[in-house]
Order: sequence, then C-alpha cells, then structure tokens
Amino acid sequence: MAKEKEAAAITIAGYIRKSSEAGQLISEPEILRRLAEKCILAPSGTDPAQEVGDLLREAVEENEDLHELSARDGSRHYYSSQFMTLAYALILLQKQGDPLHLIASIVRENSALYPRPVPLDIFTQPPFALSRQEVLNGLDRMGAEEEYRDILSTTTSASRIYLYSTLHLEPEHASMLAEWLDVGQFENP
Repeated sequence: MAKEKEAAAITIAGYIRKSSEAGQLISEPEILRRLAEKCILAPSGTDPAQEVGDLLREAVEENEDLHELSARDGSRHYYSSQFMTLAYALILLQKQGDPLHLIASIVRENSALYPRPVPLDIFTQPPFALSRQEVLNGLDRMGAEEEYRDILSTTTSASRIYLYSTLHLEPEHASMLAEWLDVGQFENP
C-alpha cells in the first residue's frame, strides 16, 4: 500500500510539472480525474478526493519545486517552479476569475511599483491571452463599477492605449509616461 501511494505521489508530481511546462496550472479536480482515468487510486474505501488531497500535500512537501495556490473560490491549483515563476502562476490563477479583477490588479501594481502605465495590448498576449474586445468590454464595465473607477486610459500620439490607476498616478503624469514609453524613448535613444 505504501508503494502504491508513493507511486501515486510521483505521478501527481509529474502531472504538475508537465502542466507547468505547458504554461498552465493544474487543479485538484483535474489531478483526481487523471488519476481515476489511469486507475491509479486504489479502492481503499476512503473518499478519492480526500485521498488525492493527502497525496498532493505529500507531493508538495517532498518536492521543493511544487507549490499550491488557492483561488478566491477556495479551489486549489498547483505549479512547478522548475517551469514557471510565482508571478506567472498568480497571473494564471487570477485569469481564471473575473478579467476585470485581473486587469485592475496588474494596472494598479504597475502604477504603484514602477510607476508606469500599462499598454492595453499587453492583455492580449500570454499569459493573459484575452481578446482585444474582451479587454475593451472590460474597460467599459470598469467605468460603470465603483470598485474600478481608478482605472483610466490615455492614448498616445501613436494611437496606442495605455491604462493606469489614479490611486498611484496623476492623469498628466500617466499621459507623459505613456507617450515616453510608446514614442519618446524610440525617438531619443
């Protein structure tokens, strides 16, 4: 029985690493589904979800590169730091929820830490991979919701849209930074 559990933990670690290598998180239900498909879980009379939870904890404890993340809804997801960073994994986790929250958190973080506005089209690239229309629709919704009223846009002379948070950047400063990022730095090496 111990050898079966050890083999299952090794298999779980492999699933997590393979998903991370593909640039994805893997959820606990997905791991359970894969184990069931391969008939790896022994019918021990215990709840399969509980058994997988125990095996996951064991796999994470025994492998330094394996990490657990909890989503807002309480679901658990896993990744391997051999193939992705915590920052990337957190973006993937946020992406599973409301795109408004994802966009707002990235914009606020950039406005506060760096400080700089974020080009709108960054959200159409991996790891975000939202369509331009999804981002534009999200911005329209943000304008109508109090929680996101600090997220504004500015357009450069090259017609590129940048987003910033008024919690951390003044509109004039954000516009000047966007213009520099989009046009000025290339014209003034």
